[in-house]
Amino acid sequence: MKKTFLALLLACALNLCAQTYPKNWHLDFSAKDTTLGIDLVNAIKNNPVPAGAKTIIVAVIDGGTDTKHPDLANNIWVNEKEIPGNAVDDDHNGYVDDINGWDFLGNIGEDIEYDNLELTRLVRDYQKRFGNKSSKEIPKAERADFKRYKKLEEVFNKKRDEALFNYDRQKANKKYVDKLIEELDSTNISLKDLAAFEPRNNDAKIAKNFVMGNCQAIGMTPKAFFEYLDEIYKHYNAQANYHYSLDYDPREKVGDDYLNPADLKYGNNEVKGPDAEHGSHVAGIIGAVRDNNLPAQGIAPLVKLMILRVVPNGDERDKDVANAIRYAADNGAKVINMSFGKGYSFNKKIVDDAVKYAESKDVLIIHAAGNDNENNDKDDNFPSAKYEDGNTCKTWIEVGASDRDQNPADFSNYGKESVNVFAPGVKIYSTFPDGKYKAIDGTSMASPVVAGLAALIRSYYPNLTAIQVKQVIESSVEKPVKKVRKPGKKRKKTKYKKISTSAGIINADKALKAAAAIK
Repeated sequence: MKKTFLALLLACALNLCAQTYPKNWHLDFSAKDTTLGIDLVNAIKNNPVPAGAKTIIVAVIDGGTDTKHPDLANNIWVNEKEIPGNAVDDDHNGYVDDINGWDFLGNIGEDIEYDNLELTRLVRDYQKRFGNKSSKEIPKAERADFKRYKKLEEVFNKKRDEALFNYDRQKANKKYVDKLIEELDSTNISLKDLAAFEPRNNDAKIAKNFVMGNCQAIGMTPKAFFEYLDEIYKHYNAQANYHYSLDYDPREKVGDDYLNPADLKYGNNEVKGPDAEHGSHVAGIIGAVRDNNLPAQGIAPLVKLMILRVVPNGDERDKDVANAIRYAADNGAKVINMSFGKGYSFNKKIVDDAVKYAESKDVLIIHAAGNDNENNDKDDNFPSAKYEDGNTCKTWIEVGASDRDQNPADFSNYGKESVNVFAPGVKIYSTFPDGKYKAIDGTSMASPVVAGLAALIRSYYPNLTAIQVKQVIESSVEKPVKKVRKPGKKRKKTKYKKISTSAGIINADKALKAAAAIK
């Protein structure tokens, strides 16, 4: 999970999106009110749809998507070679009834919601090999692995202890606050009314003072604070009981031979999954139906969204990521969005091989750089464009996040050599499950902004290759003249050329014009 989760969550809880960020700001470009998005409005107006335009399939590899959302349903990919509900693999692609994509996190009637972090899985595997042996008991051929194990174990123990400590603290907070909520007629209460409220229960009295103090300190309503506390509790509950639990391993539910990458007989066609918030939001940024009088506006009007579920509440597994990439490439996707990442990899080679396969199929891969305000040139972030053999994927775009004032988002990862472009990733308004909408932050949101632009270009000019589209997007970026604030707490001044390869933020109008010039 990302270190900045609570900071991102707090910003949403404060509802800053409603106060300072216009809805769908990322689609506009107005220097007058510093709403510096990707200029999609002018791009659509200034670049009429060419006669040879065609619909493009974009694979959303994520945590599941609500395909029935009214702002998404008409743009969901349908596998027309498959007959729905007949329990037969009609198109012989290895997946039964894969109508809108595939869920790699489960099996028939079974879905995984939580999983470990990759760090936990690696430590568990090493423990099975080495147990409590000392370095003297390890054969010479295995000492490098043993040394890595001890380093990983040290990191794991520290993170697990932090998670358990925070979980216990949040359980205590929840106990008190739940007592207060029990006595309130409604959680939608003003700070003034809460101050006047006299709890009967002593725990509720303690909670009242706790809530009042925090709401006054950070300018939050009690309702928003209650929601914030609930999300913090869920976060640490997941960390303590699933992410860092050596005793929890849900892969048995899937029923595959996990160590065999060639074993594809697993998963199901229920692509929404147990928690479709993140994936639905990402999908809407790319392809929410435009001009239908509903709130969200997708970037690519000629798009079909292929839904591939590989991301649980925890870290995705390399086998699932590799199989999803291959599925997308084999079933017609020309753009893949991957708004996920982790600091460790179990089997990088199988992901590399899948990326190479997609590259050979002329598929453009868009990936979120991460939300740890770290330099990806120095810190591992998987999957990545760089292969283990030293080569680099030529159809990969790594994306950092920017705000409405063209500064990099304070949480965004960056990298002069590893991050290609920046795109709006702060208070991005999009679809949420069950017909809802929400504005949230993250490079997870910036990545589909770029994927949407890539799909727009490829739909307008389908003869352009993935490499050409990558070049168009990177060469047409908006390059702020001023110095900007570098991600992180210190927010030192920098320039985009020092934190990305393209030195700027994507611009849809410029990109379409550049694409038209080489079509």
